[in-house]
Amino acid sequence: MTFPKIITFCCNWCAYPGADLAGISHFKYPENARIIRVMCSGRVDPGLVLEAFISGADGVMVMGCHIGECHYEHGNFEAERRIKLLQYLFNKYGLGAERLRIEWIAASEGMKFAEVTADFVETVREIGIMQEETTEILEVMKDTFYGERLRLALGAANRALSSGADGEKYEEALRRIAEEEMNKYRVLQTLRKEGELSARVVAEKLGLSLRETFNHFLDLTREGVIEEGEMGEDQYIVYRFVG
Repeated sequence: MTFPKIITFCCNWCAYPGADLAGISHFKYPENARIIRVMCSGRVDPGLVLEAFISGADGVMVMGCHIGECHYEHGNFEAERRIKLLQYLFNKYGLGAERLRIEWIAASEGMKFAEVTADFVETVREIGIMQEETTEILEVMKDTFYGERLRLALGAANRALSSGADGEKYEEALRRIAEEEMNKYRVLQTLRKEGELSARVVAEKLGLSLRETFNHFLDLTREGVIEEGEMGEDQYIVYRFVG
């Protein structure tokens, strides 16, 4: 039997005491679920979740206070928004959205903590362990969430929604931004790995339109991570990664 590696981020105020109660009460749950205590589920940055996967985790769960009970007002809303976006990208790129879960646990819910943990471990076990070849797309995803554009969009969500923005449309906008930024960082990763390439070659390799690829080249050039080279054999200017 395969025992997947599970990381569980627990908020300090509710989920972690719930985990503690599960231990004190001898409610059994799989030992391969490693707990990391954080002050609030809203402090679990998507980059940290992706770092966990890159470092060998097969599943990541975030546990926080029940909706309406967050000690920091809206931290669990932020956590839910981030995990849903990660799940969307995991599904889109074939990593399995089921590898990510978010749950609300009260300090008194030790039994629920044990049951949810056992169920998640079994779900991930059925999916299977993360394959080594997924590391590259996980790295691209990490760059996407650490990138300025998506961080700003996620950071502005609470203010925008409290000002009357349509929640569903905002979620759609977040997904669109995430997809566009993923493609940009896929372009960057390709240049980093393969050296000087033209927009046409990169577009063909990644299945993107030439227009979109060239726009990503322009953005990355402005950011100073790639630079323009000479005219290539295909009569397109080549670009190279410069760090």
